[in-house]
Amino acid sequence: MTAHNLLSESHLQVYSKKIFGFALSKTSHEQNAKDLSQEISLALYRSLGTGRQVDNMDAWVHTICCYTWSNYLAREKRHWSNVDIDHMHSLLDEKAEILTEETDHMLLGLRQEVAYLSRLHRDITVQYYYERKSVEQIAERLQIAAGTVKWHLFEVRKKLKEAMKMEQTVDNLSFNPVRMMVGHSGSPGPNNEPNCYFNSLLTANICVAIYEKALSIEDIARKIGTASAFVEDEIQKLEKSDLVLQKGKGKYRTNFIIETMVSLSAETDYIKSKAEELAEEICACVADNLSEIRSLGFHGSDLNDTFLLWALLPYAIFQQYYQVKDTAYYARYQPDERKDGGKYIVAASIVYSEEEYRKRLPNHEIVRKYATNGIKSRNSDYYGGLQIESWWSGMTWRDFDVSDIADMARVVDLIESGESHNEYDKLIIARLVEKGFVSMDGSKPVCLVPFFNAAQHEALHLILDRVFCDIDFKKKLDQIYEDMTAIWRRDAPSFISDKEIVYKAIGDGATLIFAVLEYLERRGKLSLPADTEKKRLTTILWRYPH
Repeated sequence: MTAHNLLSESHLQVYSKKIFGFALSKTSHEQNAKDLSQEISLALYRSLGTGRQVDNMDAWVHTICCYTWSNYLAREKRHWSNVDIDHMHSLLDEKAEILTEETDHMLLGLRQEVAYLSRLHRDITVQYYYERKSVEQIAERLQIAAGTVKWHLFEVRKKLKEAMKMEQTVDNLSFNPVRMMVGHSGSPGPNNEPNCYFNSLLTANICVAIYEKALSIEDIARKIGTASAFVEDEIQKLEKSDLVLQKGKGKYRTNFIIETMVSLSAETDYIKSKAEELAEEICACVADNLSEIRSLGFHGSDLNDTFLLWALLPYAIFQQYYQVKDTAYYARYQPDERKDGGKYIVAASIVYSEEEYRKRLPNHEIVRKYATNGIKSRNSDYYGGLQIESWWSGMTWRDFDVSDIADMARVVDLIESGESHNEYDKLIIARLVEKGFVSMDGSKPVCLVPFFNAAQHEALHLILDRVFCDIDFKKKLDQIYEDMTAIWRRDAPSFISDKEIVYKAIGDGATLIFAVLEYLERRGKLSLPADTEKKRLTTILWRYPH
């Protein structure tokens, strides 16, 4: 049928009535229906004005009606209070030539909202609206009752209509995604869980989205602006390690503490005050007894005072800090084994821009030096060691393990015995030279970090216990335990377990190490280390009795 056929009087009367009926059903208002009918008729004439060949005129008229109504709706109904979801779905797979930019934007929004739907709702929607399957066919395919399919379709229409009315706010994570630094304290899972989960912004933003309040998959997807299919995959992974828990019907919640600017400010302000109170007497306990410590004769005892203080001060604080409570107390708050096989507490914090830190973090130039890339305590039946990554060591990650301490023990044996080096010894020495632990004086290795044998290590502890007992140091550290726990009980979400809060509080209290070093360096009580010393800075090693 051509345009000439349509414009005949009889056809005009038939289609005019149909057009007005369509317009009245959509607007529910006679005058608005007349206005819409006129627009439809004009659009119809324009579409056929070139003599277009139309095989099914009824279908073509319906298509023109639908698109003109969409354009009318986009123009007249800014808040979309009358969105017809079934009608909008019918437009998604039509091939129109008169779709306006506003209608196109509306359809794009609808497609996005479909992507936010949960897996079952998304599947039913696609089958019904896009694949044109009947309710019965969908029910058979999904092995559910036809009435259940109808109920789900009703829920989908309701959700989509509500979503199309919503306006996204500027603080939505889809506009302002966060970056999160994630590590762990304890033993990671076999695949380096939890660190391995947080290689993308998606996982971090999912966890932030459900930190304060449990949300459904659809709500998470909408909040972070990504398809539900991606959210589902990430939630499934996080559930395997108990990093996310399902709460109630289909809602999820983050199951670890995320440090924000608020909690960071509270912590650093407190630790700064304690460092200012304690730093000088801590320094005196070690510096005033450095000669006695040197007299123990450990390897590296001939190193300069400044370098030794950079090793001994953090070690002394660390050693005293983790002896405040009895063994049973620390055992009580150790991490439980997770589904992934790891025993760890997640250490997560939101990463802000430098400008935000300067603007929102009190005493930023001071407390930024409290950051650490790891307090690495390493122990076996035979050896122990402590290496601390800090602002002054360059905030790098220096590989440090029990095998390094064992290799260093072999080098110490070679130094003491004077025996010749076999090929394996040479490889060990070359590796430790690269790490900065050893240098060569001709053919003889020289120890460049403090290394204590078992008797010397025990004697060191006796000295430290005596001098710190004189200032009642453990009582002061115990108060830090209590105060840090109170801060986190106040700032952590109510669902976080007390075990995790206490473990987190104790771990964060050890920031005192860095705050003391910063205070002493800033006040000129502790000289900066030489650049050549950074590779081996704040490293101390020892043997255990055997």
